[in-house]
Amino acid sequence: MLCLKEAKSFAIVSAMNDTLINLEATLFCGQTFAWTKEGSTYEAVLGGRHVMFEEADFPTLVAEDTLFSHYFDMEWEYDEAERELSALDPHLSTLISQYRSIHILNQDPWEVLVSFLLSQNNNIKRIRGMYQTLSRTYGTEISPGIFAFPRPEQLEGVSETAFRALGMGFRAPYLISAISHASLLESIQSLDYLSAKELLKSIRGVGEKVASCILLFGYHHMEAFPLDTWMQKVMKRHYPTKDETFFAPYAALAQQYLFHGERLGGRQ
Repeated sequence: MLCLKEAKSFAIVSAMNDTLINLEATLFCGQTFAWTKEGSTYEAVLGGRHVMFEEADFPTLVAEDTLFSHYFDMEWEYDEAERELSALDPHLSTLISQYRSIHILNQDPWEVLVSFLLSQNNNIKRIRGMYQTLSRTYGTEISPGIFAFPRPEQLEGVSETAFRALGMGFRAPYLISAISHASLLESIQSLDYLSAKELLKSIRGVGEKVASCILLFGYHHMEAFPLDTWMQKVMKRHYPTKDETFFAPYAALAQQYLFHGERLGGRQ
């Protein structure tokens, strides 16, 4: 376990390249369900490691640990993207000013696939609970009471009935399909965006929106623009004559700000 809990400040500047990151928005804006926060301490299992840290520790972590710098995507052009998006549109400019600086996490594709199958007709709090239930029930205990998210091989043989008993509901058959198609995830990396999306849609429960989320959060396809009910409302209200091409080449980052701003209703 990596445990750094001494510092109490809220600095969020990376010592690696002076890039800002809004940890609160990045970790709890709906792109990952692996994290919890108690007081000022963030906690999750990453790459089979139990990690705990406070915000003031973050610059040291990303400077010294490639697991963190890659996961938090510290080398991508966020400053440039935010400048261009702010100049593009006043509504987006307001959101970027308010919630700056959200990063797109580099997550494990398998965890992203399952997480967004669970996300359908659901809310973030409940998805996080289902994620933790799967981890506690089928994952590996890596420190006392702390479980990694189960790998596909750990879920092989689990029945639809068993998943339903854990509260997965109508998503249970989606999980069965995901387990049987897990090997597809290895092929995605070499495919272009549209081809990868079509391949993902061969998994039961993966439609346009879920496939876009998997490609964005699991494979860093920054042209992705997931459209759920929140985003459909945003586009209808603010951009009725436009689509994701309006935000190119930073559509994915624009989507994150628009979604986060809509969900919070302007609250910090």
